[in-house]
Amino acid sequence: MIYFCSQKNRRAATLASPALNGIDYVEVIGPSGCGTQLNVVFLKDVRGLGLSSTNVAVTGHAPVHVVGLTPPAESTPLLLVVQLDATGDFSPYTLALVAEPGVSDPPDGVDPALSSVDFSFKAGCPTPADCLPSQCCPLPRPQTPDINYLAKDYEGFRQVMMDRIAVLAPGWREAHAADLGVAMVETLAYLADHLSYQQDAVSTEAYIGTARSRISMRRHARLVDYRISEGANARTWVHVEVGTGQPTVKRGTQFYVRRPGFPPVISGDPLASQLATGSAPIFESLEDHVLRVEHNKMEFYTWGDANCCLPAGATSATLMGHLDALTPGTVVIFEEVLGPKSGREEDADPTHRWAVRLTRVTTTDYKGRPLSDPLNQTLVTRVEWAEDDALPFPLCLSSTSDAEHHAVPITAVSVCLGNIIPADHGTIIGPEPELLDRVPAAPPLPLTTAGCDCNSRTPPASSRARYYPQLASGPLTFRVPYDATEAASVFLTPDTSKAAPQITVKGDDGIDWSATSDLLSSDASDARFVPEFERDGSVFLRFGDGVYGKAPSPGQSFTCSYRIGNGAAGNIGQDTLAHVVFDPQFDPQFDPQAIRSVRNPLPASGGTDPETMEHIRQWAPFAFQTQKRCVTEDDYGVMATQAGIIAQARGMLRWTGSWHTAFVSVDPVATLTTPLIRDTERRLDLLRMMGTDLAVEGAVIVGLRVELQICVAPDHFVGDVYSALMKVFITGDQCSGKAGLLDAANFSFGATVYASPLVAAAQAVDGVRSASLTRFTRMDDPSLDGVTKGFLALGRLELPRCDNDPNHLDRGRFELRLDGGK
Repeated sequence: MIYFCSQKNRRAATLASPALNGIDYVEVIGPSGCGTQLNVVFLKDVRGLGLSSTNVAVTGHAPVHVVGLTPPAESTPLLLVVQLDATGDFSPYTLALVAEPGVSDPPDGVDPALSSVDFSFKAGCPTPADCLPSQCCPLPRPQTPDINYLAKDYEGFRQVMMDRIAVLAPGWREAHAADLGVAMVETLAYLADHLSYQQDAVSTEAYIGTARSRISMRRHARLVDYRISEGANARTWVHVEVGTGQPTVKRGTQFYVRRPGFPPVISGDPLASQLATGSAPIFESLEDHVLRVEHNKMEFYTWGDANCCLPAGATSATLMGHLDALTPGTVVIFEEVLGPKSGREEDADPTHRWAVRLTRVTTTDYKGRPLSDPLNQTLVTRVEWAEDDALPFPLCLSSTSDAEHHAVPITAVSVCLGNIIPADHGTIIGPEPELLDRVPAAPPLPLTTAGCDCNSRTPPASSRARYYPQLASGPLTFRVPYDATEAASVFLTPDTSKAAPQITVKGDDGIDWSATSDLLSSDASDARFVPEFERDGSVFLRFGDGVYGKAPSPGQSFTCSYRIGNGAAGNIGQDTLAHVVFDPQFDPQFDPQAIRSVRNPLPASGGTDPETMEHIRQWAPFAFQTQKRCVTEDDYGVMATQAGIIAQARGMLRWTGSWHTAFVSVDPVATLTTPLIRDTERRLDLLRMMGTDLAVEGAVIVGLRVELQICVAPDHFVGDVYSALMKVFITGDQCSGKAGLLDAANFSFGATVYASPLVAAAQAVDGVRSASLTRFTRMDDPSLDGVTKGFLALGRLELPRCDNDPNHLDRGRFELRLDGGK
């Protein structure tokens, strides 16, 4: 099942149905933890289903296969015996009934909701705590502010405060002289100006450290191969609710920020012009989209169960209705619309909203019949989305209100919104010839003498006037190309390094001029120009000079069209957009009455301001100083971890008889595979020193054996204390946003592992009267006594672990011995 529900109503409903059967439970038969026989107990007589071994599929971490099937006997009509070729490991397994191999639908006569069951081969293993799993929602880890605590002098403290203000209030532009911050800035600016006035304008702009023009700094940075960022516009998803028909929202349709007194749909120039006044950002749709009434709000289908939620990490769900208009590539948004405890709209959590792009939509079964609940014939639709869009939080679908709100069932706590349109910040200006000045004519040429005849007059070489017009409006939009196949989460977090200027220029001779980042690779025939930002946001277009890029002809005019709207100003909050503008000339078939509301359920993101001059000044002179060779042992480890798939790495140079070999031990984020080793070798081979061989190998994992003796306080239960201790000594999240004490991220290559933090962590747990280490050693060398020494020393390439994984006992074991308590 894809839902976790606290009330199981489906079993009783299936028992009452004369045409359906389903699995009641599964038993593992055999030695504890090692059984190879499964007893599948059904709700009704299973003999009429005619099941065979091809109708049973068992899946889990370690593969097991069905080798035999014993049909039900006359005395046990509800029992189906499944024989496996091997037992499973500690991971959860699923037994499912399928119509045929490779088909996910159940056989005819089997309830889809009761056609599979999760079980464990190790359920009989003893445990001192309650075996009922607890569902927790890990809290986000708090982000530590980036503050330099080493600052001790006046300049250091001033820099720390200014950096912090820039983080907390990036839009701070105070202009009053009485403001303390402005006074500090003006004092420093006076000193800088006093020095700069001693130089002329040429020498000031000739150095990146003194240049006062952002365009000058941009060119200085390009000389050292540093490309500055011109920012990017924001983007968001817009939900449009329709009342009738199937209206189409054309690409380029404008959405406006909420303005009181204006209707959701605005058509006509007077109202649109009035709405466009002001500095609020304007968004435009990125594609044509057909709106449908049935996609306004789609409810989840939970197969009759109550108190259900879609768990974190979910990539599929079931929607109510035959939604055949949904197709792969469609974007939908999951939104909590009611408070789970009160059932009121105002109590809904506004952070429980998530956009996904569907990768698969199933409206029919494997026989081509409309997909439905066989119990009540309700039509349903199965939708799936990619792992990149996996749900980051549990989404409540149905609940029961608390006692204060009369403990009544609440349905449709969260819904699925369709009619989602991608939109980004910016609006078109032009095309108008007046947006750019006409190319100036060449200056008159003076007459000069040449040769020995004083009466001869020959003109000098023709000089060109450099065409450098300024755009009338700004800021110019830089947009990351929209990919209609990318995940919905990727759309909201674009790679701003791919942002390109949204401007087109066409000459009166019919030639189209394209924007580029520089003209260094252009020749005299390339019709290109470079948009350049000045410090005040004004934009200039630098055309070629006839050598680097084509030079415009004197007297030539251009038609220019571009978008304005860029930077962090477009990162508006959720539910900020509320109006859409339709031009009757643009779409004469559109009916304004068809749209009921316009909103952006998710905040806009991706808007990035152009790189500041101070950032360019600090980064450009040093960005090219990138290490391209591995020289020392540590270099190999650092370069190996540049790929996100390597968590830790450590290098070691060894003499192998004829030359040195760099042995690189890697600890991957996931599993160490041969392709991963080959890829790491390929990357490092480009960086190794001449005469040095290269070998990549897995890290030397040293499993630790840790045993703690715990004395439980008399007023605490042993099981409760045990569970609390195991939440501290785990390798995952402690359900508090903090990693467990035994998490792999807490261990590094060659690190000495001390005993005192382990004892201190155990002693801090409520209910622990005393804690002491009884065993603290390496599993590969039990003779080392870490209890007496208080620490365990490891070699340079050794990586300590205590995963406490029963499937990998060589990676460490952690045991608790508890006495006392009640």
